[in-house]
Amino acid sequence: MNGVPPDRRGVPAPLIQHLQSAAEIFESGARLAPVADQPRFPWAIAPTPEEAALAREVAAAPGVGMGLALRLEGADRLSAMLRGLRLYQASPIVRTLPDPPAIWRRGAARLLDFGPEGGRPVLVAPSLINRHHILDLDEGASLMSHLAGAGLRPLLLDWGAPEAEERGFGLSDYVERRLLPAFDAAHEAFGGRIALTGYCMGGALAVALAGMRAGAVSRLALIGAPWDFAHMTPMRGALAALGATGDRATLERMIEGVAGAFGATPVTVLQAVFAQLDPGLAARKFRRFAKLDQKGAEARRFVLIEDWLNAGPPLSGPATREALIDWHLENATMRGRWRVAGEPVRPEAVRAPVLVAAARQDRITPPAATEAVAAALGDVRIIRPASGHVGMIVGRGARAALWRPLADFLSA
Repeated sequence: MNGVPPDRRGVPAPLIQHLQSAAEIFESGARLAPVADQPRFPWAIAPTPEEAALAREVAAAPGVGMGLALRLEGADRLSAMLRGLRLYQASPIVRTLPDPPAIWRRGAARLLDFGPEGGRPVLVAPSLINRHHILDLDEGASLMSHLAGAGLRPLLLDWGAPEAEERGFGLSDYVERRLLPAFDAAHEAFGGRIALTGYCMGGALAVALAGMRAGAVSRLALIGAPWDFAHMTPMRGALAALGATGDRATLERMIEGVAGAFGATPVTVLQAVFAQLDPGLAARKFRRFAKLDQKGAEARRFVLIEDWLNAGPPLSGPATREALIDWHLENATMRGRWRVAGEPVRPEAVRAPVLVAAARQDRITPPAATEAVAAALGDVRIIRPASGHVGMIVGRGARAALWRPLADFLSA
């Protein structure tokens, strides 16, 4: 915020894991290509015309020549990834948007008021494991500014990094002791019913709040919000790849060990899990970044998103345990076993019209995991942006696919 780029050494985190994954993918491709059924690279999910041409060329070569050609190609790609990483780490680009005034504070949490005066208030709850500003990333890339421009008054909840009290919070505590008081403060300040929007984990927390304050919530929008964790197959696979499997007691010991050593679960640990959702993603995106005009709008957007991904706050130990065990392992949300203020959270308690946004390419929260909550809701509409979990918020098509439908829904 002071115009000085952050220290990007060691990022994207965990950097060693990203480099190791890329090297292993390229090597496995070289080893498997001789026995492939068709002339394509096993590590090319959607080959470009150049990749397809090279695949045909090496497929026609003797076995030794094919292996050598593919290893040379893999080395070139790894080198291109490294060039992109160096460009990103040295980039002078930095986010410059200032936060608007806070109208409420408690502990580390703040409620940021985007105005305008007289607009219909909308409380927005982001995820706990990333900073709030993905919803207000940059000029022309701010969902909050779009909602304000549509005549609404967005009130964005910044959870902040856990302080002394919050280090003992579970997800239920965040609803009871931060989200609920913030909502009540907004309700007291502006009067009338208030619209509520939740993104990612913030969406699940918003469902709990909307049930607890059914008479005060005018509309509820859930964006990429997980609910049925039986459909969170990619995330379970990512956890398994890192050894986070087994019974509840074993997982609790692992989480308590990490949180006890650091005071909370560091963002690097959480990033290691997300990196396993698509081990080749870093190689692809940093190769692509290396080709961009480093002074252009696309490069700026890339750097700001990467900085946001790597600047996430730690997650308290109890919240980590509740998210990974109660939600992911035991599917407490879908089974009606997640309790807030001593009562089970039930979507059917929501009385407001609901909009559910489930991005078709979302690997973090697959559409089926998001849409499952709709079955328990009454007045519900589902939209399916053709993007991923972050892309539907700040991608090229976000304005048409999500921002406008969301503003229209909240304004109705």
